[in-house]
Amino acid sequence: MPKYEYKCTKCNYKFEELQLMNDEPISTCPKCKGEVKKLISLSGSNVEYANPKELYEQVIKPEAHRIAEKIKAGDENAAADIFGEGEREIG
Repeated sequence: MPKYEYKCTKCNYKFEELQLMNDEPISTCPKCKGEVKKLISLSGSNVEYANPKELYEQVIKPEAHRIAEKIKAGDENAAADIFGEGEREIG
């Protein structure tokens, strides 16, 4: 059963819930009853992204640009960046 992270938009309380994939997302904070947003977590990262656009603009787009530049330059190790092998820097 997957664990999902949520953050309250009113009191900033963060919590995790074990839910089935087809369960409805939680919409209210258990502490203050404010609205909550599901967080998008990157494995092995402490960075939080409250929405997919933020994740795309801050991580995916710059990383894709960096990899594309390596491919254009003829870097034979660029595939390792795409498939998650080797070291990579974000930010």
